[in-house]
Amino acid sequence: MTIAAAADLTDTGVQLGDENFIRVLAAIAGKDSVLTDAASRVFFSTDIASRGATAEAVVQVADVAVLSKVVATATSHGRVVIPRGGGFSYTGGYTPASERSVIIDMRPMNRIVEINRQDMYVVVEVGCTWQRLYEELKVHGLRTPYFGPMSGSRATVGGALSQGSFFLGSTQYGTTAESVLGLEVVLADGTVLKTGSWASTQGVPPFFRQYGPDATGLFLNDTGAMGFKTKAALRLIPFPPHQAYASFALTGHAQVTTAVSAIGRSGLAAECYCWDPYFVRVMSEASTGMKQDLRILWNIVKSGSGPLDGLRAAARIALAGKRVFSGDTYLLHVVIDDVSAAGAAARLRQIRTLALAAGATEVSPGAPRAMRGTPFIDFNVPERRVKRRNLPINSVSPHSRASAVAADVYSYLDAQAAQMQRHEVSCGVIFFAVGQQAMCIESLIYWEDDEHYLHDRISETSDLDGLAAYAEHSDATKLAFELRAGFKAIFHRHGCLHVQIARSYPWAETREPATLQLLTTVKDTLDPERLVNRGVLGFGAPGKRTQ
Repeated sequence: MTIAAAADLTDTGVQLGDENFIRVLAAIAGKDSVLTDAASRVFFSTDIASRGATAEAVVQVADVAVLSKVVATATSHGRVVIPRGGGFSYTGGYTPASERSVIIDMRPMNRIVEINRQDMYVVVEVGCTWQRLYEELKVHGLRTPYFGPMSGSRATVGGALSQGSFFLGSTQYGTTAESVLGLEVVLADGTVLKTGSWASTQGVPPFFRQYGPDATGLFLNDTGAMGFKTKAALRLIPFPPHQAYASFALTGHAQVTTAVSAIGRSGLAAECYCWDPYFVRVMSEASTGMKQDLRILWNIVKSGSGPLDGLRAAARIALAGKRVFSGDTYLLHVVIDDVSAAGAAARLRQIRTLALAAGATEVSPGAPRAMRGTPFIDFNVPERRVKRRNLPINSVSPHSRASAVAADVYSYLDAQAAQMQRHEVSCGVIFFAVGQQAMCIESLIYWEDDEHYLHDRISETSDLDGLAAYAEHSDATKLAFELRAGFKAIFHRHGCLHVQIARSYPWAETREPATLQLLTTVKDTLDPERLVNRGVLGFGAPGKRTQ
């Protein structure tokens, strides 16, 4: 942000827009639900990667009727309206392009509306966190197929639906979109619509997605461009009672892509992911403290198929310490879900055969056990607050192209090694099998940045005086974003796809003209003035495209 753009940071009131508009919003949503102080507006206008223009107001909504009125009022006054969930975007998913914007904080809309065990679906409001949904469903012996990202203690259902999220359960069941049966959505003019069987005029429940053309898909992976998702109906499965775990050491990225591809294509694993040597070293050096270690061990005990199984697993990990994380190797981790212990063991035997055939060496599976024992990590707590920033760059490719993508990623890192070392910028790579058809290769860049440290994600405020002092990015920050551009160029060259598209990935310019025209027509029909999250997916002002 330039010094001129940052000029309002010391203001504690509303400089932007007209006060009558703010009063109208307050009358609709309630005075306490409309935030206009500068610290809040800057905080909500900033994602993990960058700061946008400072929004005119932030409105916190807990009811679909209120949301409908707020959206209709804001758009009728020419304001851009932006949905925001847990705030873990790093691609400009909710950072305003214009100060004449209203950010709508969806987190208060967080009820679990219905758990239908007979028809096997759950209806949940989009502000609900994945951890809360997971824990509530587990009490009933149920689970969604995809059940959240690692950040699920704060990441919301709606954010994942908008961003194409995958992780827990995703090697077996794919992305979050594949768990969706229907949606309730508020459009730019305040209209409320439903999709799938839920859209029936006969009061049919949201038990089935495919009845005629799939309107549900229009509002998934859209970064909030098409409308405001308010409720989602998600598929349920019986909670898998038995798990098995495996970890393998590999010696190069060619072995990794071979092993991850074979395991992913087999359909045997719930999760299959690999850390490269950078992350292995980080894990070996990390110290979580005795209290956190004991909590993780207790969760491992609880996650075993029986008390004795869990105690034995915890004992093995306690004795091994963090040796499993040591060494200059890649570590591949696998989690297996099954209805029986025998079934889980059979899957494990087949996965072991696939991994060993790729040249892997089996090691103690402490890491996947620990991660499933504590599947959601709250990164937004004081003990995890560090100045070190991270910037992920994801790619999704078919198995047939993954090896070439990985080779170019590591060639690029080798070429950049000297200046990365000079500016103390580091990078690690994670591999993940997504369903049976795809592999994600994600680079994560790390560096220190005092400026972003002053944007406080723990207290949800910003140190305005401190932020105003930083008119220029540091050399390390500049390099990090140059590296991101380099990775994106590699992924573009290989025709990779992306999740968390927002403003950071080339979606519009890589679509065939007829496809882009169709989706542009849909956008303009739903949002003629393009006021719903203007700028994401390349949808700029009417008649314009931005990237």
